[in-house]
Amino acid sequence: MTEYRLLQEGEFQQAIDLADKVFRKEGHSSMGIAFPQVFSAALNQSYGAFIDGKLVSFIGLVPSVLHIEGAEVQAFSIGAVCTEPDYRKRGIANTLLQMIFEHVNKSGASVLFVSGNLPIYIKQDCNYYGSINQYKIHQDALHLEETYSVRELQPFDWFQIRKLSHNRPIRYEQSIYELALLNESAGFASIFKMKHKVLVAEENQELKAFLVFGIPYHEQVNVDSRVIEWGGDPQAIRSLLAEAFKYDLNTLLVNIPAFDSALNLEFDLQEKVIEPYPGTMKIMNLDLLLRQLSPYFEGKVEILNEDANHKRLIFKQSAVKISNQELKELILNGNGNFDSYLHNVFPIPFPFPQGLNYV
Repeated sequence: MTEYRLLQEGEFQQAIDLADKVFRKEGHSSMGIAFPQVFSAALNQSYGAFIDGKLVSFIGLVPSVLHIEGAEVQAFSIGAVCTEPDYRKRGIANTLLQMIFEHVNKSGASVLFVSGNLPIYIKQDCNYYGSINQYKIHQDALHLEETYSVRELQPFDWFQIRKLSHNRPIRYEQSIYELALLNESAGFASIFKMKHKVLVAEENQELKAFLVFGIPYHEQVNVDSRVIEWGGDPQAIRSLLAEAFKYDLNTLLVNIPAFDSALNLEFDLQEKVIEPYPGTMKIMNLDLLLRQLSPYFEGKVEILNEDANHKRLIFKQSAVKISNQELKELILNGNGNFDSYLHNVFPIPFPFPQGLNYV
């Protein structure tokens, strides 16, 4: 008989071992090191399926708060979804997913982010969302502005790093400890056998920007190093990217959300590829999400209930009636057919998921 439940304190090592077996190969750091929040007994969020006391399937669940221009959206992310090979195609992971949905709904979170796009998620109304401009930066493509001095992160920098992080209008909520912990664990970078390097740009003894990027910890030929996270003045960030090549990088892959117009402008002359955000997301409770987003909508658009299946959008002395499903699509990906005024409101600028808080 299969038992489905939250993991208990002494069972997380089983989850780490299973995740390492499924996702890691020789040379990778352990999933337990790379994703401490997923395997956290203190958070106590992740679910497993047990047969005779053995963990055979696991879904990691991590809560977070998203800051979106004054709004706070309560969210969850799932990751490290894995099942023992002998127990696959039995519907075990799908049963765990239903328990995850119930957990999220009880918690007051309005959205769920998924690092994958497998059919199991698409069938559960998980959808693509957001858009990025992807730049592949080569040596000598960028240059350091003389205004800034660049150096590596030092232990006395964390207050200023926090300030730069918190000044971003679109971000995950991050304490100083969480910033340091997630930088050390290097979750997303570890997938590519990379560790983090952090550079800061300084002017008159004040930090103007920081940049977190991955550098290989095993010799790899012709690999793209990856930018993980940044904050601060766009011109200073550009200078930090130029200085990153001092670490013998081949190329540097930079994914900048489409909503970050100031930073994208710094790369206006670089070749780019436009892609959707990686992964998918599920709006768990539309009305709850709208309430949590109300500070973001203030002064831009008013959204009222028309009936059980429709909303009315009031903006710029205009009104539009749309279905709940149309509104979800508007939130996730926008709609070019609506009034151009709404293009500045939708899609909602959710934070890019492959930063420090990647699950």
